[in-house]
Amino acid sequence: MGNCFAPISPDSADSEDEPPSAAAAGPGRSTGRTSERQPRPSSSSARNPSQDRNRSHPSRRQSTSKRIRKHSRSSSLFSMGGPSLDALRNYATLSHPQSSLSPSKLLISNKTTLAIFDNYPKAKYHFLILPRYPFPPQSNPDSKNSILPLNALDDLKSLLLCDDREAREEVMRALYNTALEVEEMIKDEMLKTEGYEWKVDMGFHAIPSMKHIHLHVISDDRISPSLKTKKHHNSFRPDLGFFIPIMEVQRWLDDDSNIQERVAALSDAERLLNTPLTCHKCDEFITNIPKLKNHLEKHFVDERASALRYIARHGTQRSSDEDMF
Repeated sequence: MGNCFAPISPDSADSEDEPPSAAAAGPGRSTGRTSERQPRPSSSSARNPSQDRNRSHPSRRQSTSKRIRKHSRSSSLFSMGGPSLDALRNYATLSHPQSSLSPSKLLISNKTTLAIFDNYPKAKYHFLILPRYPFPPQSNPDSKNSILPLNALDDLKSLLLCDDREAREEVMRALYNTALEVEEMIKDEMLKTEGYEWKVDMGFHAIPSMKHIHLHVISDDRISPSLKTKKHHNSFRPDLGFFIPIMEVQRWLDDDSNIQERVAALSDAERLLNTPLTCHKCDEFITNIPKLKNHLEKHFVDERASALRYIARHGTQRSSDEDMF
């Protein structure tokens, strides 16, 4: 799989926190890869996740590809160690996640973040990006000191209320850069398994179910055995307000004059989960979850057929998600 990041073995624990390097683009990239990306949070240090593609080993690409493919087929393989609400916090505070977490839990990690498989994915591809603690300063990533206290990483509200604006920006930037790497891996796997790419959403829950802030990276299909209730679906609708896209959060940080109002709105977001069940793609009202699942499967089949026809005619996928289908 192109641009995949394999885990470093426990034998190489001394270098486990080096930023993962990307692999060479696979042969399918020229027929399906889109060229445009969504805008990034403002930073001169935001990196292109494909800039190191030529440095990864083929066996590592295959290893990560297999793990992502298993994740897209079965949620039962990826237990996060029980129902503890502190599971994410426990992961984020590990000194050596590469040697402490199994490949079925950890996707990639670096000095400031780690990406894990969601225990109960709500789509074909679903990962969580966590800031590590201590969270070192960008100027000294090897430091054991943290630029913000642990309780500032409890959830999105805690981070927004952190007094250190620069620290907030650094955390958000690190989460976004890692999310871009994971998105690249997902889209390479989409090309490999389905022959085309589809949209990937990145966002936070207004009221998370687990302690420690985490960014969801989730494919737009919302097809999964773990999507079982109206609240599950509504919690990932990007147009409803409970799922907050990362670019929206970045706009809040750019203009934090009304940050208290933003936090108050997050606290009141629980009611949004009771919104009537409608398709997040076409807004059609759906009476129950089984019908929604069938409806989303039909969307996926139709979108895939449309994309493959376009690729067959033009040799490439359209350059934006909005114009794709």
